[in-house]
Amino acid sequence: MAVLTELHDYILNLIEKELRPGEKLPGARSIAERFSCSLPRVQTVLDSLEQSGVVESRPRSGTYVSSDYKERNLPRNVVCSSFINALSAEQIQRFRTLFPELHMTKVFRNGGVEILSSFTILSRLGNYQDLTEIFEETFPESAKRFFMESLEPFRFNGKLYAVPIMFSPQILWYNPELFRKTNTPFPTNTWGKKEFFSAIRQLHKTLSGRRIINYTPAFQHWSNFIHASGGIFFDPKLPEPVQTAAPGTVEACCKYAELLRELDLVEDYNIDPIESFAQGKLAMFSGFRQSAYYFREKGISFTPGAVFMPSLGTAEKQLGAGLIAFRNSFHDREKIKELLRFWLSDSIQQTLGESSYGIPFLRSAAQATLDPAREPDRFLLETLPALSTNCHIHSEILGSILSKASALINTAEPSQIPEILNELATTLRFIVKINR
Repeated sequence: MAVLTELHDYILNLIEKELRPGEKLPGARSIAERFSCSLPRVQTVLDSLEQSGVVESRPRSGTYVSSDYKERNLPRNVVCSSFINALSAEQIQRFRTLFPELHMTKVFRNGGVEILSSFTILSRLGNYQDLTEIFEETFPESAKRFFMESLEPFRFNGKLYAVPIMFSPQILWYNPELFRKTNTPFPTNTWGKKEFFSAIRQLHKTLSGRRIINYTPAFQHWSNFIHASGGIFFDPKLPEPVQTAAPGTVEACCKYAELLRELDLVEDYNIDPIESFAQGKLAMFSGFRQSAYYFREKGISFTPGAVFMPSLGTAEKQLGAGLIAFRNSFHDREKIKELLRFWLSDSIQQTLGESSYGIPFLRSAAQATLDPAREPDRFLLETLPALSTNCHIHSEILGSILSKASALINTAEPSQIPEILNELATTLRFIVKINR
């Protein structure tokens, strides 16, 4: 079994790191010679990967990487988001030592265990098992050990679908020097959408639109601005959850569209917004506490300011988190407990806190690593009771439709947006109806 696991990992690592879709794998015989094992064992692994759709066999030609291999769901894959970059090599090796039967990957998008953003996890709720009993059995004193306020947004209909490893309210980072140069008042934690748009227009008198704030038409990014401006696309807590054509959403989308045109904002794939902000070229950056980690990685040369996204008179703050969730097909209850203990251990949680990669879910790690003399750490812990995931979409189908509609909404004339949102709302309501 150990040899088969080694072969499996070797082939997956080749695919992830050295080969591209459509390229040929080394021959089975050469792999067998490399591992000093029998040819049938190599063939067993290749056959398994072919059945999973990761590779395809071509008669008298060889084995090739499938074009859509990243979408395939391998039960032993632990799919990780980029936050594992903050972990040390020793911690990664410890994971591999403790869980040799699992394969950690940042390339595949689906696996038996998924450690991904709250936006992604919440859009796939139907795929995950209820962790309520397992979490309580693993951590009987969880209320004392963890920030349970950040856990509650991931309970639905009495079921706990995911557990935070780290979390953060949405934060707007800003460059104080660019604000001074443009005579723009510094943002505050009490500012609203009026002050937000006023600051953007003041900055635009001196800076080009693309130097004001990071922009992408991806739904998970621009929907935060819509929510901060009084709109919401979907709220599962309301009797009518589809709010896509609600007056507040229509007004927010129209104002946002007007702003895009005023600033001539389009996504520029040649610009890395994190690097641009770190180099002092971008006035504002919409992100989370973990953005500080990436700014340092890019060699930031100034001390950025940080505030919450604009407030609408409510204490509610939008939550972003790195969550761990387990597919319904992952049946090993004890392994789930072991994985929860690993990711919520003092070592991992302390590392995330020290690197500014979000707020650790473990209270002691957060209290030891958040610096009250530094922004945004000073005000972050005060927001815990008000964390919300209302701007997330709790359905893979609805999330997919809204993501595809993003480009249309972002490029439409403001006068066309009410009709687009009405048509979109009709489609979403129909889907909600047939899925009930």
